Amino acid sequence: MEIIVHYPEDNQNLNTLGEQIATLHGEFIYSYLNRLDLSTEEKVAIIEGVEKMIK
Repeated sequence: MEIIVHYPEDNQNLNTLGEQIATLHGEFIYSYLNRLDLSTEEKVAIIEGVEKMIK
């Protein structure tokens, strides 16, 4: 199987792609956390922990 990927050629479109990917990741994390059998406080603690790790 051959896959051809066309990346954006200018910085503006590359930034737009990055923003769209970040939005998609955020939506995935949100839906994943909603499915977990955890309290709101535990979910907030997970989000805050991830936030600390990426800063």
